[in-house]
Amino acid sequence: MRIGIFGGSFNPIHNGHLKLTREALSELNLDRIYFVPSYRTPFKKKEDLLPDSLRLRLLKTALKGRPEFFISPCEMRRKGMSYTVDTLRFFRKKFGKRAQLFFLAGGDTLKNLPRWKSLKEVLKMSRFIVMTRPGYKAGRVPAGVAFVPLDALPISASDIRMRLKSGRSVRGLVPLGTERLLRSLRRPRNDT
Repeated sequence: MRIGIFGGSFNPIHNGHLKLTREALSELNLDRIYFVPSYRTPFKKKEDLLPDSLRLRLLKTALKGRPEFFISPCEMRRKGMSYTVDTLRFFRKKFGKRAQLFFLAGGDTLKNLPRWKSLKEVLKMSRFIVMTRPGYKAGRVPAGVAFVPLDALPISASDIRMRLKSGRSVRGLVPLGTERLLRSLRRPRNDT
């Protein structure tokens, strides 16, 4: 079995994530893809994340009716810092040695890759796939990492959060059904 593991904050999930995973599914001939929302990463502040329950609800809504996509809250259940090596160990134990694991990451991952915990083990346990992301150039791709240019959409979760804070529409940027959930977020009060 060929299993894709797509980790990230999904803060929130957006159409760019879905387009990349649909293309990765086909391009890499994967049987399924697991979306693994992080609990806390070494490169982002936990307080900048939407609540865990909301990120999971948004994922469930976005992936509804897509039998090839699954959600694994293993990092959220584990709590603490989310390290890819621990997540890959979880999936290796779950599926055994016969499964081929493909860790899917956006092009922006390359800048922090040398700082990852147990990177050699990560590269040994999985095929590490870096997918195109608009605004990021691949540059030098380290040994053990495969660069797969996919037709990515120029969408970022930070832009979506800024749009929501300013009351602007996110229609077309996020999956159907998730816009309503996102709009229901309480906007911060103006102190003026």
